[in-house]
Amino acid sequence: MKKFIDICQFVLVLFGMMICGLFLTTMIGLLPLKWNAMQWCIIAGQNILAFIIPAILTWKFCFKTSPLHAIEADKAPSLRMIGIAILIYVVGIPVLNQIVYWNQEINLPEYLSGFEQWCRQMEEQAEELTKGLINTTDLLPTIINLLLIGILTGIGEEFFFRGALQRMLIWCKVNPHVAIWTAATVFSALHFQFFGFVPRLLLGAFFGYLYWWSASIWVNAFAHALNNSLVIVSTWCINKGLISEEFDMMGVSEGSVPLLAIISAIAVGFIISFFISRGVLVGARNLPPAIPQKS
Repeated sequence: MKKFIDICQFVLVLFGMMICGLFLTTMIGLLPLKWNAMQWCIIAGQNILAFIIPAILTWKFCFKTSPLHAIEADKAPSLRMIGIAILIYVVGIPVLNQIVYWNQEINLPEYLSGFEQWCRQMEEQAEELTKGLINTTDLLPTIINLLLIGILTGIGEEFFFRGALQRMLIWCKVNPHVAIWTAATVFSALHFQFFGFVPRLLLGAFFGYLYWWSASIWVNAFAHALNNSLVIVSTWCINKGLISEEFDMMGVSEGSVPLLAIISAIAVGFIISFFISRGVLVGARNLPPAIPQKS
């Protein structure tokens, strides 16, 4: 019962601080800034005020423990785990792209047509906003996008959803798989993109398992930043004419059997099984250590 109360208290404080952080972030819109500068400030403010600070302060206030230790941000990432993360991510790109395509092509029943239209309008607006920010051939804006949308967002969201929410659930003896998929579900749902829900859910679970296997927040933060940064870099390369516009559709089969995606999925499963059998991905057998509380 005490663990349940701990979880409820933690979640209420965590999300309460997040809401306060989002409110403070909206104040940036009152600043007399150019559009790009304002969007960059909003992204920075959101990640710092709504994700990183709430994750740190919630551990501090609720359990009076070292927040960086609780989040496992005081552990250097293993180069081997970084390599495994890159390998799984790269090999999984075709199947992820196929799932993105399938999710976008979902057609809801007629009685939900109003909801479907609203969702698509919201997602189109979000896509246009993102494109307006990253659709450039200039180097300086691209570097700023990499630092803010790529790296800072990767760190911020991982501190919040994995370092705080997932870590708390596992610490309270919730089944690790349940904790990982619960955090991934919340992570995907809070992006408010129904037609991107499934691939983001799978990415969230991937980040969650990396965190569990590595016991260092920096491994999954790296993978998250890699995913975000690839979008920015590929957009810049497409705009510069360095790669084809079909790059984002790699592995996607619109009508026939998605052979490359199937091979990609099998390969990802094999890689994970191989490293688990070798005892490298030890999170599948060992829970993270208990969090020592300060006296």
